[in-house]
Amino acid sequence: MAQRAKITVSRSPSGVIIQVSGAGTISESPVVHAFADQVLGDRGQRVTIHLASCTYMDSTFLGGLVSLFRRHGASGRFAIFAPEPERRSLFGVSRLDTILPFVDDTPAAGGDIQPLEIAPPASTDDMARYVADCHRLLAELGGAEAPEFARVADALAADLERNRRP
Repeated sequence: MAQRAKITVSRSPSGVIIQVSGAGTISESPVVHAFADQVLGDRGQRVTIHLASCTYMDSTFLGGLVSLFRRHGASGRFAIFAPEPERRSLFGVSRLDTILPFVDDTPAAGGDIQPLEIAPPASTDDMARYVADCHRLLAELGGAEAPEFARVADALAADLERNRRP
């Protein structure tokens, strides 16, 4: 089993660096996504996801990165740093290494490194919606895994619909 991730945040002259050490999974994805989205809401900030020490990413974490790219990638303020071996290992199978915005160097951290606390989602429905959205985005990209990603998204959406009915 992959080791649980440690997520840290530091400032750089141009914005924020979010570093993932260990495995990026369904547990960490909503927190990283929400924090990055909040920072990117300030038009003057840039977010770099630093994955040099990331050992594994599950589909939800990958989908969260795709979501951030879809929302903020065109602005040039969202990027991912992963050296070539990690980039190939983490993104090669999904071919996201050809889609997501990578940088060859990470900005220098200019301040304290703080942990980003991993908290459970507000509700199981919120988590199910987040996971369904991540998998729907991955399915939309196509590729060999697209039908499985769509199946996961559809199953979660159906569960949410059933739970809404009185």
